[in-house]
Amino acid sequence: MNGIGIDGYRAYLERRDGQADLLNRRLSRRDEFFGGLEANPVRSKRHIDRKVFAHNLRRRRPDPGVDRRMLFLLATAKLNQAERFGVGLGETYGTNSGDDVPPERVYMELEEHYHTRLLAYVLDMFDLPFQVVAPPLVMRQFVKTAVFLPERLSFMFVGAAEMAGCILFHQLRRIGVELFADEPEVAARIESLYSEILTDEVGHVGYCAARCTPAERAIMRRLYPRIGRLFARQTFEISLLTDRRELHALLDRPFDVDELSAGLPNKTFLAAHP
Repeated sequence: MNGIGIDGYRAYLERRDGQADLLNRRLSRRDEFFGGLEANPVRSKRHIDRKVFAHNLRRRRPDPGVDRRMLFLLATAKLNQAERFGVGLGETYGTNSGDDVPPERVYMELEEHYHTRLLAYVLDMFDLPFQVVAPPLVMRQFVKTAVFLPERLSFMFVGAAEMAGCILFHQLRRIGVELFADEPEVAARIESLYSEILTDEVGHVGYCAARCTPAERAIMRRLYPRIGRLFARQTFEISLLTDRRELHALLDRPFDVDELSAGLPNKTFLAAHP
């Protein structure tokens, strides 16, 4: 590894996130970022119907006629629910606790908690609450499989899901900025919040790839477009926000870290290319 690979990733996480406190679910430097958000709140002038949002949040498919801005906010509220469910399940079974757990695993688990907060801040700009909802049945089974697979096999499975997540977060960031371009502060805050998540997700992909053999990384590459299609179907708002053929073509292309990282305010770190 020698300063790159997993050792390099561990050092990168310490620089980016600061001290990790698993008991209190805190990363010291990430809390500084949230302190900056709270000191400089952004509020949209656009009225979003909370009743319509709440009604559609628990629907498998949104009501006909829901506009694209509402679809984006629903996708923001729903996309991370499966990941949140998986992190909670892993905590229950202690998969990232114990003296034998590498420190980067603790950092990664805590980063996932922060992703929920980052998306909640997107909703907060529109005076919408973040609510915990159960992921669809298919996604729950997918997450359980990832959590309970033997560790050796889990990295290629989770890595493929992280690759798919990078594509979807990248797409939602672009769409959100476009939809709210008439409110520059809102668009900039959406870009900033989604960029934080995307920076972490790229690192998670590289970590999983570094824990895989070349053959397992090949399986990651084969799985990722299929998992991306599954995520888009299960979070149906994404299917409505994106062109199906374009999204599938994007997923079928080689995973391009440089393209995903372009324009991000923070440096990404890839321990190994998938």
